[in-house]
Formats: sequence, C-alpha cells, structure tokens
Amino acid sequence: MTPGSIFPYVMPTPAMLPDDTTGWTLDPGRAALVLLNLQRRFVRVLEQEGAPIAELLANAGRLVRAAHASGVPVIHSVPAGERGPALYVRRSGAPADRDGEAFAREVEPRTGDAVLTARKHSAFARTRLDSRLRDLKRDQVVIAGLFARVGVLMTAADAWVQDLEPFVVADAVADASAGSHGFALEWIADTCGAVTSTDGVMAVFDPAVPAAEAV
Repeated sequence: MTPGSIFPYVMPTPAMLPDDTTGWTLDPGRAALVLLNLQRRFVRVLEQEGAPIAELLANAGRLVRAAHASGVPVIHSVPAGERGPALYVRRSGAPADRDGEAFAREVEPRTGDAVLTARKHSAFARTRLDSRLRDLKRDQVVIAGLFARVGVLMTAADAWVQDLEPFVVADAVADASAGSHGFALEWIADTCGAVTSTDGVMAVFDPAVPAAEAV
C-alpha cells in the first residue's frame, strides 16, 4: 500500500471520547508515562496507512516534555529485534534497519528515561515494568503510542490486572484505521481503564496548572 491510497482518518476529539466509568483522578505524584513502539519503522507503516501520525508524535512529544518538567518517570517499550505485531511488521515490507529501530525524533529517550524490551504485545510482557513501577511507587500509567488495538489495549489490560490505574491518551495513540483506534478506546473504557486527551493530561502534568485538577 502506498501513501495516499486510502483515506486518512483524524484523531478523536474530547467530545468523541467514551464516558469515564473509573472515577480515577490522575496524579503526577503517582503516575508514569509509558510510550509504546514509537520507532521509525512503525511510524512509517502507519503513515502509509493514513493514520494521523504527525498529530500523534506532536502530542506524544508534549506529554514527554510535561512529564520531564513535573518529575513523572518516562518509560519506553519496544519489541525485541525485528519483532512487533505481525500485521504491521508484514506491512513494513522490509526488515528493520538501524534507522528503523531508532525512535521518532519527538520522543527520543533522554538521560534517566527507561527503555524496556517487550517479548509480546503488552509492555508488561517479560519486562521489569511492573517491578520498576513499584520501585518508583507509581500506581498509575499514562499510555501513549502504537498500536491502539494491540499494544495499547493489551498494556492497559495488563496494568489493570496488576492493580494499576491505566489512563490511555486517545489523541496520542494510533492504529491502521479509525475503526481499530475507536474499538480500542471503547474496549478500554468499558473494561479496564480511563480514556483521556493530551490536553487533559497536560492540565495535570504541567506545573503551571493546579495539580489537583482532574482529567
């Protein structure tokens, strides 16, 4: 599939998000930002599929900067080697190269950020993510990145199973289609987490905004 061969989709707006049923309030003193699969090889695949990648990366970059400013730990999760969700690896059309393994510029890890290698779709799969969060005394995870219907959904579910509170940032995740993106958000809101927006998280993470403001 080549760029422009399908209609692109747009990010959901706050008015389009599913209702929150958790009652949770995001707290920068309890939260960690977890970014999934934001490597160039996957970004390129979704650009070809018409996903709103420019907005995704801009919003993820905003989240990273706000997290660093407010002392929220930033954790990246990437698949081992050339692995990844099979559908998206096939669509890449070529083995991953060094450039493809690199992170998108907007979210490149900084000193102090953690980079974990997951063996399956969830960022908790055979990694030390759970123990790292416990060591940091963090019981909330703000999830952004790729792919909404695969890694994002499964990471949120695993977080909930382990008694953590997952907050999925609707306009800082993406997938190959609006349907996959929307399905993931609805499923997470119905079963295991809160769905919020970049602006909602920024209102909590940004030191210029009162920390008591809820998402």
